Amino acid sequence: MSTSDIQDKYRNKVTLFIYWGLNVLVVLAAGIFLVWGDWQSAALTVLILLLMFIPFVLKGRYGLYIPFTLELWIVTFIFLTLFLGGIAHFYDWIPFWDKFLHFQSGFLLGVCGFVLIYLLNEHEKIHLNLSPGFVSLFAVTFSLSLGVVWEVVEFFGDMVFKTAYWQGVGVADTMWDLIADGLGALLMSIAGYFWMYRYKRLPFTPWPLRLLREKIKVTRQRIALEKSESRE
Repeated sequence: MSTSDIQDKYRNKVTLFIYWGLNVLVVLAAGIFLVWGDWQSAALTVLILLLMFIPFVLKGRYGLYIPFTLELWIVTFIFLTLFLGGIAHFYDWIPFWDKFLHFQSGFLLGVCGFVLIYLLNEHEKIHLNLSPGFVSLFAVTFSLSLGVVWEVVEFFGDMVFKTAYWQGVGVADTMWDLIADGLGALLMSIAGYFWMYRYKRLPFTPWPLRLLREKIKVTRQRIALEKSESRE
């Protein structure tokens, strides 16, 4: 399975409709806010749209390895968090919307942890051969660490702007947020562990391609060694 095969896995009419449909909804919302004269909401909506296009730009302009599944998840998470949660005020009138998003973010960041390990594995100057258990543990700690960083950002945001928008009811709310993050990350790490244990490779990664590259590298080294010995 090549890199392009994995990057395009699950890219079909349905997923593409969801991907571009979310972007279209944000564009329409920005237009409606402009018609209503709600300049602040319009500006925030445009900013959200730009954030949703970041994975697309990173893949197209800089060639960053992002599987389509992960890209769709990131776009959906931004839409649910910033657009529905912030602009549409889902945080205020849908119970546990915040906890649902924290659970999703924990899962998403766990996926990012697995992809990060893959990128390190693919680097020519870094040689890693990590066990499924260690990679799963890294995914959980990576996700929880970023979850803690986000809670710190929320705290300073409330301190600077003198609000309680992010922190809710205080320490208890923060702890439940981190628990939701941890549950999402734990679910992802368990799924990733059994994936690696069964297929002997990282999820979302072109393991056969990496193996082929290693064999080509070894073959080139052997040929170069034979040529140098024949010259002597």
